[in-house]
Amino acid sequence: MPELPEVEVAARNLRRWGQGRRIRAAWADARAKRIFRPANPATARQLAGARMDGIQRIGKNLLLTLQGGPGASRANRSGARETSAAALDPQFGLWSHLGMTGKWVRRRSGDPRPPHARVDLTLDDGSRLVYVDPRMFGRLRWVPGARFDAVAELRALGPDPLTDGIEAPRLAERLAVLPARLAIKVALLDQSLLAGVGNIQACEALFRARIDPRRPAATLGRVEVGRLRRGILASIAHTLEALADPSSGGVADADSDIRYVEDDRGDNPFLVYARAGQRCTRCKRARIERVVQAGRATFYCPYCQRA
Repeated sequence: MPELPEVEVAARNLRRWGQGRRIRAAWADARAKRIFRPANPATARQLAGARMDGIQRIGKNLLLTLQGGPGASRANRSGARETSAAALDPQFGLWSHLGMTGKWVRRRSGDPRPPHARVDLTLDDGSRLVYVDPRMFGRLRWVPGARFDAVAELRALGPDPLTDGIEAPRLAERLAVLPARLAIKVALLDQSLLAGVGNIQACEALFRARIDPRRPAATLGRVEVGRLRRGILASIAHTLEALADPSSGGVADADSDIRYVEDDRGDNPFLVYARAGQRCTRCKRARIERVVQAGRATFYCPYCQRA
């Protein structure tokens, strides 16, 4: 599943491939109705004629600001009930959440569509941006006037570790008031705490911080929260570096498709994630164990991360 680093790579790729370019034509898979909001793939055609003015990332969310084209008038009409100013705004937004298997890839003119393509945007330079999503848990949602700050789900997100940083005192305050038995690993998956931290980054950060993932979050002291802060930032930086490797796709390779951990990408770049049964590379004593927390697999070293 794409987490903050993977979505950051997607944002960087979209900026390099599409920012400032106009969408000449748009196609959508008729079977992918459930990924669209409004739930109609025909709405993707409204992207034709629009210019991609900006691509932002907040947590696991991609926010595209578009200018002009039929989509602007459509978005303005859908937002007219909210504010009359929207009718004068030529901008509209597209909120892209990659879900579990979604990814944006680049294709040249004439290239066949990749398997599981759901949206195909032809740009004015002849290249194409294709949204691929085998399991269709991703979402593409119109945002009238590109007013992303008015979307309740986005407003509810916590600080983004990469763009906002992490304030250890504030994080400690938030953890201290959580339910007494809520495990720190489960707490980190709550996007209102820190936007973009998912299962992999939580496992890796807790290992780096030497904190037992089953430990109640409210019991962490200030020093431990400081270690956790450093662990999260170090894990994100490490993952971005791994994704930037040309052999793995991503930002270092303009045309390769980014590959997620669940894809066949060769060597595992992580310290504990998906390493159950292997000897810990840090202590050299224990073997990595796997437990299930909140329906997600957790990997940890029972010696390095003692309670």
